[in-house]
Amino acid sequence: MMSAFRDFWIRPDFRGFDKINPLFYSICLCLGPFIGSAVSVIAISGAIYGTLHLLTGKLRWSLPGPVTMVFYAFCGFFAAEALAALIHPSSIAFNEVVENLPLFGLAGIYALTFSDRRKLLETVETTAALAALVGALVLAVWFGPQGRPELAAGNASVLALTSSVLFVLTVGAAMRRTGYVMLFFAASAVGAAFMVLATGTRAAWPALIMVPLLALAVFQFRGRVGGLVMLLAVLAGLIIVGLSSSRVLETRFEQAQADIENAMSGDMSGAIGQRIRIYRAGYELFLEKPIFGYGPGNARREIARITGKDGGAPISYSHAHNAALNAVLRAGTVGLLALAAMLIVPFVVAFRADRDEIGQTGFYVLIESLIVYLCSGVFGLMLGQDIHDAVFITGITYALYLIFGRVDGNRPAEGQV
Repeated sequence: MMSAFRDFWIRPDFRGFDKINPLFYSICLCLGPFIGSAVSVIAISGAIYGTLHLLTGKLRWSLPGPVTMVFYAFCGFFAAEALAALIHPSSIAFNEVVENLPLFGLAGIYALTFSDRRKLLETVETTAALAALVGALVLAVWFGPQGRPELAAGNASVLALTSSVLFVLTVGAAMRRTGYVMLFFAASAVGAAFMVLATGTRAAWPALIMVPLLALAVFQFRGRVGGLVMLLAVLAGLIIVGLSSSRVLETRFEQAQADIENAMSGDMSGAIGQRIRIYRAGYELFLEKPIFGYGPGNARREIARITGKDGGAPISYSHAHNAALNAVLRAGTVGLLALAAMLIVPFVVAFRADRDEIGQTGFYVLIESLIVYLCSGVFGLMLGQDIHDAVFITGITYALYLIFGRVDGNRPAEGQV
């Protein structure tokens, strides 16, 4: 037993990883609503394991050139925030930099992926469908139309993001199929949409419309008739779940309307009013230090200082409720450019790739996942939370593997891969 454990860490042959890979990606991409931060533990463990064996030479560098460029973009984001922390050192800044270390795990996770691309895709899609149906059932039975459920995600907005990823996977699966199988995945997509709506996270709602529309454009090879039928089925399902969640939608719209009216009259105590105060403070802070920002985590203190001026109640959040503003406060214009590269480079290399049917699905997953994260980042958090980061890294790796595969084939060589 001890010998097997030691060999797994020190002298692995990676023979069973083609079977482990579908399980790994299915857990990380689909089970966040149910196991919460355990997703990040699993993702980081895989990243550490893969990176360790890349550094020791047990694993070959199996990343194709375009994927290597994406890895460099991730490294650039880490470097930008590390530089800002060095310029504005503090314990919280260095802690935030350490929390960015999983970004390096993209290479290790990719190098550990040996599965047949079609098998990997079908396993993840099936797991996503089952997770969406179970999650919708749990919310409908145990939570009803009131409140903002979190499940194991620990936060309604995190549950909204992980459910949006399920929506992406299930819509894509339905678009590519016909008959009863298509109906199964369409029903699961509706279940995922119900989970998103039930959280009351308004920033996530636009993705529910954008995802199926973009899916129709991406999957042109399916034919317009089948695609339109699928699109109409999903939109009809969205209407149904929207009506079933009408009390949640009505409450959140009423809250937004009240917040806007209060803000216009000078009362900034509501959620929207507080965001306006944060954005104003963030703009003022950006003008003070536009190049390298304040260092990761340090901006929280600065936002509290600015919002507390003139007798106002200080606002102290861990992020600025906008991805671009958060980036410039943490690492200035350099950080914003690094964040943009981390989002744009994967899209560019995927767009330029020669894609087969599986690769086209990977391209769909990639761009739709970026849309989900961008929607989350408009008025909330995009990256910087353990579940968000774990799903982002594994999702990008998964999509790129579907597009590019491995440069040294899908089977490990004797004693080395």
